[in-house]
Amino acid sequence: MAFLVRISRGVTTWHLTFRSNILRLKIISVGILIITLCVGLNAQQGGVNSPFSRFGIGDLEPETPMHARQMGGLGTAFIETYHLNFDNPASLAHLQATAFNLGMEFKNSRITEGDQSSSNWSGNMSNLSLGFPLRNPKSQQFSREAYKFNMGMGFAVMPNSTTSYDITRRDESPNVGEFERNFSGEGGTWKAMWSNSIKFGDLSFGANLGVLFGNIEYNRNILFTEEFSAYQNFFSNSYRLTSFYGKLGAMYLLQLNKDDVLESKGRVAPRLISFGLTYKPQVNFSTTSDANELNIYPLPLDGSVLSGPAVDTLNVSTGVRGSGTLPGEIGFGAMYYGANKFGLGIDYRYSNWSAYRNEANPETLDDTYRIALGGYFRPDYQDLNNFLKRISYRFGVYFEQDPRLINDTRISTTAVTFGMGMPLAWQRRFSNFDIGVTFGKRSVEEVLSENFAKITFGFTFNESDWFIKRKFN
Repeated sequence: MAFLVRISRGVTTWHLTFRSNILRLKIISVGILIITLCVGLNAQQGGVNSPFSRFGIGDLEPETPMHARQMGGLGTAFIETYHLNFDNPASLAHLQATAFNLGMEFKNSRITEGDQSSSNWSGNMSNLSLGFPLRNPKSQQFSREAYKFNMGMGFAVMPNSTTSYDITRRDESPNVGEFERNFSGEGGTWKAMWSNSIKFGDLSFGANLGVLFGNIEYNRNILFTEEFSAYQNFFSNSYRLTSFYGKLGAMYLLQLNKDDVLESKGRVAPRLISFGLTYKPQVNFSTTSDANELNIYPLPLDGSVLSGPAVDTLNVSTGVRGSGTLPGEIGFGAMYYGANKFGLGIDYRYSNWSAYRNEANPETLDDTYRIALGGYFRPDYQDLNNFLKRISYRFGVYFEQDPRLINDTRISTTAVTFGMGMPLAWQRRFSNFDIGVTFGKRSVEEVLSENFAKITFGFTFNESDWFIKRKFN
């Protein structure tokens, strides 16, 4: 919709045109970004109970966007011109429109240890991001002049790790009878990123820069349920973590049938292969930790006076400064795109978690790797009469080793993924709704296992008129 405003001054008239629909969409996008950011940073994962998150800085969250997670987590070499991919920042230079993305994940897990098991649901915001091409493709079409280079920029906030567990064991001693041991923890880390990318021909480069921050708390309690004259023991320590964050990426796009496409004047669909490389350098972080060790005497039920202090403080320390090291990571991948109908790819990553160091919570971890295979099939993205043919049907599988050790045994994860990417049209603007499922198992042989199912949702809203070069306003 356009408003026409006429201002008369004598015989002179100005016509001012204001495209309110574009401005409204921009205001709504920024508003959603701010509101969701405030809600997401204060939200906790309800119901999570993952004993694995006790180790390291918790369960690590992938940077891979939702649509790529549905293909096993292919993010290193995957290019999609209307989706965001901060897993490899070099992909932002391939954007053809502004994209605002919100991702959410819900998980059902069943933990099994020996003959005991428990299950729970959890959910959280997975990512919040905004990206746009700095040189609008429409301007290139209007000017009929090919750009020598393209640029893209983006901002993202996403979880980096999650710590959440609550475990209670019942033991018995001849001196005090039955008692309970309770182990719990909560918190995690987040990262906020600013990304830039530039593309020369078929080669693109990009970088993610930002900060890593968060708070993690651990509790260990011993409760004597039969010996009421015994002190109850409460141990708690927590630390706040801050660090800089960085990641470099490069992509190369190779067209296999360029001559055929040129000769047919676009009637032949291109066949492409993309190659991707990412590098995350090793970084240092700082911590501020607090610790409390208390013995609390329960109040006598008969109203008698306590013979000793109600609270016996063993140790209290606050504001202890520390440092640590997060490992580096290298990843590479390749993806084949067949005539706008299907794609197949492979991804491999390696992280040197043996270099991990944390004075606030000392632990020894091991190096790890991850390998993923996946792809998609799209029957006919141009068929406006059949919505099912325009859907991207995605699939994948991945295997990864975890850096954490339990009883000197590695944790490993195997999973399969499925999903659909559904294009949506609104006022001649195209957006996407992505929904997927993941079924997998994470386990330590003969010690502890977790069978899980994840449901992921991704919403991407596209706007093609940002940064357009207008000849008339």
